[in-house]
Amino acid sequence: RQSEQQGRTMLLSLLHIGLAARCRTRPPTMQASGLEAERNKATARRGVMERSFLQPGTALVALEQKRAANPIGFGAKAAAAQVKKKKKTRTKGSRARPLSALATELKASGVVRIDGALSPALVEELREFVDAERVQATADVKAGRCDQKARFADLVLLDKRCDLLLPLHGPPIAALQELLGEGSVLGPLLQEVVGEAGVLQELACLTSEPGSAQQPLHPDTPWTPIPSAYTAFIALQDVDVEMGPTLYLPGTQTKEAHTSFFGGDLSLGNAGVSGVRRPPIPEEFLRSREVKLGLLKAGDLALYNQQTLHCGSANESRDKVRRQFYISMKNPLAQSKLCASLRPAFRNKLTLGAMKDELAALNGRRTRVDEGGGRGLFGKLDEVDALEVRDTEGAVQIRFGDEGSQLGSEYEII
Repeated sequence: RQSEQQGRTMLLSLLHIGLAARCRTRPPTMQASGLEAERNKATARRGVMERSFLQPGTALVALEQKRAANPIGFGAKAAAAQVKKKKKTRTKGSRARPLSALATELKASGVVRIDGALSPALVEELREFVDAERVQATADVKAGRCDQKARFADLVLLDKRCDLLLPLHGPPIAALQELLGEGSVLGPLLQEVVGEAGVLQELACLTSEPGSAQQPLHPDTPWTPIPSAYTAFIALQDVDVEMGPTLYLPGTQTKEAHTSFFGGDLSLGNAGVSGVRRPPIPEEFLRSREVKLGLLKAGDLALYNQQTLHCGSANESRDKVRRQFYISMKNPLAQSKLCASLRPAFRNKLTLGAMKDELAALNGRRTRVDEGGGRGLFGKLDEVDALEVRDTEGAVQIRFGDEGSQLGSEYEII
């Protein structure tokens, strides 16, 4: 019996080693395993069933914002007090600065729309850049030049979807300029809700191809008294119903809504959207909720509190690809552990205030050289990110697809 047990143990060890080796070498484009495939099917079925209980939905529409200069809003005020540790200066009887119309709507419904956030020419350039970057990132990962997690984020129902992490050069810099720079609408709004100490959490592009399945409803972050983060989805083409627009349930960023959605157990909101922890579908709750669809024109954006229930709809078109460039800002007082769809070199390195200062220094350009001969904040971080890429023999390859680089388009560090 002892020898049989030893034999079984050795066999199991060999199987474990073999499976581990296969997992380590699995290429990024490999189809999901049998278990993963079954879980994905169950998750997709839940998404379809949830959608059947929801109202058809209407388009999310934009509000006209009337904002004051240097706004301090419902999230930013607390963050500024904590991070900068400033003493209170309000006199007795004074009132907090009123919120802008957009911030008020965002606080109430959890999602707002801003039209024309990116110019048409930049939308086209960014779309082409994203497609080329996806090809390059896929090739780098497959060739072993960089880790998959440094270029792609995980997604629910990944088949026919891609979440590409973007660099800090070229069109993404121009997009940040239009989104956050002087004269923007999104920049002041984010300052209201997370403050200048808010941290860049995501810089990526989500692509949904024809045949991508209906996702189940989910919040990106669990309910907490202070919202953890806000995400802006910017359409890189016109989005119609058959392309699978993002679906939002306004007003579901509250404790009460999360309690109803998770069957009375808020702890279930901490388990993500993997499909493993699903409670029974709250039919009556879903039937009672208003539904808004992200039917955006190219360059328009939807900004949402990550606690708001939402999901990607099924792309039922024949040949239309939906691309959403997106950025997320984390509240510095966030109590939740957040996922970061952001290249590792950029994580916890960029505050909203620092980004606005760098964009002001760039003054409409995409690169700059500072007094010390460096490439500025974005350029320095992009150099660190480039060190993630290695050739098949281990030499570092640094790529800069931008004008103004003193280092050339490509070079190697031996």
